[in-house]
Amino acid sequence: MISEMGRRSWLMLGAGLVAGAVLGGTMPAALRPSAATSGELVIVSGVEDGEGGARQALIDLWNQTHPDRLARIELVSGSADEQHDAMIRYAKGEEPVKADILNLDVTAIAEFAEFGHIAEWPAGATPRQLLAELLEKPRESCYYRGKLWALPFNADAGVLFARRGLLRPPPPTTPAAFTWTDIVAQRPPAGSATPRAAFAGQLDGYEGLTVNALEALWTVEMERGSAVGHPLGVSTDPAIWSTAVARLYGTPGDPGVVDPGSTAYRESETTEEFLHKRVVFMRNWPVAFRTLVEDSDQRATVAAADIVMTPLPGPGVLGGQNLAVVSGSSRGDDARDLITFLAGEPSQRLLMQVGGFAAATGATYDRDEIRAAHPYAVTIREAIRHSRQRLQTPYYPRFSEEIRTLVAEIRQNGGTMTADGLRQRLLDASLGRLAPR
Repeated sequence: MISEMGRRSWLMLGAGLVAGAVLGGTMPAALRPSAATSGELVIVSGVEDGEGGARQALIDLWNQTHPDRLARIELVSGSADEQHDAMIRYAKGEEPVKADILNLDVTAIAEFAEFGHIAEWPAGATPRQLLAELLEKPRESCYYRGKLWALPFNADAGVLFARRGLLRPPPPTTPAAFTWTDIVAQRPPAGSATPRAAFAGQLDGYEGLTVNALEALWTVEMERGSAVGHPLGVSTDPAIWSTAVARLYGTPGDPGVVDPGSTAYRESETTEEFLHKRVVFMRNWPVAFRTLVEDSDQRATVAAADIVMTPLPGPGVLGGQNLAVVSGSSRGDDARDLITFLAGEPSQRLLMQVGGFAAATGATYDRDEIRAAHPYAVTIREAIRHSRQRLQTPYYPRFSEEIRTLVAEIRQNGGTMTADGLRQRLLDASLGRLAPR
């Protein structure tokens, strides 16, 4: 966590940005004095993924500048499914704490909008200037059925990490990108322990497996020159699925490409393998860079110069969280002001600089202080620009589960699914027709 001295410095920087906005006459509505309203604004959020307690520090800054509209974060823990269920309870008012804002994964916007858990952004209060400042993909994730429901707290997109010192032969310059063929070529010799494999992803039975599967499917499809823009967000060609699944887990006759431990890895385990030089490449989110290079009493670190971050061989999945107003909140206007403050460029800049979050505002990536703190800022922005959304459906949890089920079946039986069978199963899951397995 950020030190108290660091927190004070951070808040001073943020206060300076606010003061600059006031003096320059550009103070957004969310920062202007307001009439007092009783009670705290409550944001329900999962545990912070970034470093330094940046989100809480940003709430502290809001509270310093809005003593009449104090806010706090109500944390929910547990697995992704447990957090999802908790968010629904808060939205329905079934928890003792009454929520005003939900910090939702980008995939949850369709569900929470469709079933009335979050409020549509009033047309007359649309923050048009802020929307224009957002990168296209994070902005699109805030819409459902053509209506605005949320604003980004942070963006995200899958990227590829490489250990420069493990690459053979050593590259004369920093590579701008790697193909899957490049990754395969870095397989270590039999019996090697550091590294023991060329690549590790996240293949444990959770949303990370869905993300890795989608990225593999999109990459194989791109390599084959197949058409894009499928109604279900993914190809239904059995050959593409078979190739993608083989790539995820590695083929039996080609050991050393994929770390076999990946079947139990989530993001933290993959980062540990990469940290200790057991893999040359890893697929992860940009925030892993800060995790790798910052000092910790619990772990070793990697010299920043030994890390290469590039886009994935194909499109990455768009990640991130969006802030939405709970339908039952009695303080919708105040909640929208707070969301606008958190989504604005000054806040996005501080979240990225201190917490390592990927900013949703495009201009943030051109700032000198961001490029100094994040040598791969441009890479992150390009990864977000070329990312793809997961399917927007109110039944996304079922759709995601069906993708994982299909991956397991193809891995087990070698792929006997027909194109019509794939299409029907994915369609049924997207419409919520299939019961959970």
